[in-house]
Formats: sequence, structure tokens, C-alpha cells
Amino acid sequence: MNLHSARAISWARTVVIVAVVGAAAFGLYLGYLAYYNDSFPVQQKPFGDYASVVASTFNGTEFYFKVEWTAPSSFTPLFAQLTSSSSDAANTPVCGLNLTSISTGQTIDMPFAITAPSTALSNVDLAIAVRSNSNMTEFTIVYHVDSVTAKPGTIYPSNFACSQPQGTDM
Repeated sequence: MNLHSARAISWARTVVIVAVVGAAAFGLYLGYLAYYNDSFPVQQKPFGDYASVVASTFNGTEFYFKVEWTAPSSFTPLFAQLTSSSSDAANTPVCGLNLTSISTGQTIDMPFAITAPSTALSNVDLAIAVRSNSNMTEFTIVYHVDSVTAKPGTIYPSNFACSQPQGTDM
């Protein structure tokens, strides 16, 4: 094997190694972004200490919650999501609430579109990420619904529109 051939193999090997390391680093970065943008705070606190569900309706394609904020204004709900261990139809995207402040007693309309029409859902959790405005820590509160049967009808529009939260909100 001559010197020119060995140099070409060494160069090719270096290019392959750099490409593999770069792809792995990029993959880790994408994984981090997905985790960061779709993750609720790990710490959980009791739902009833911060909010109460004053109404809920399920019509087979949409699950609507009217949530009354019972916590002081020093806590702000950031984003919400429905999840279910029993039905993929009830798993919704993370929904940004777009609130910068909230008052005790204020209600929040939270309509969630179900991914596939369903006559009933079970084991549904409404998770809401909350920020403490005093120290900027975040935690999650969860409202559990054992089962719900669809009641056909219109869920009236609200002034709330779900939007995908930005990474800086999380």
C-alpha cells in the first residue's frame, strides 16, 4: 500500500467519523428540544389547591373544561394537555394558555379536540403546568376523569384558542 492510498483512507475515515459524531450530536439536540417543549414539570401538587373544574362536557369530538382558578394571582397556569392511559384518542397536543396573569375566581375555558371520534373515554387526565411568580418554579396539577360518555351537542365557542407553546414559555 502506498502513502497516497493510506492518506485517502485516513481522510475518508475522518470524514465518516465527523459525520457520525455530528449526526449523533444533532439527534441529541433534537431530542432535547422535543423533551423541553413537550414536558410538564415533574413536581406535582394537588389540583384542588389551585383550581377547580366547574363544568365539563364531552360531545364525542371535543372535551371541554371550564376551570376556575382558586389560587392567588402569584401562580399562573402556563399550558395544559389531556392524556389517557386507556385511549390514544384522548391524547392531545400541549396547549399554551397564553396567560400572563390570572385572578382568583377567574375562569378559563379549555376545549380540547379529540383525535378520533369516540362514544366514551376513560382514565383521562387534564394536566396544567403552573408557575409560581415569586420564585419562577414550575409544577403540574392534574385533574382525573375516570370515565365520560359522549353527549351529542355543540360545545359553544369560547374566547380561548389553543396554541402550541413556545420553548421560552416552558
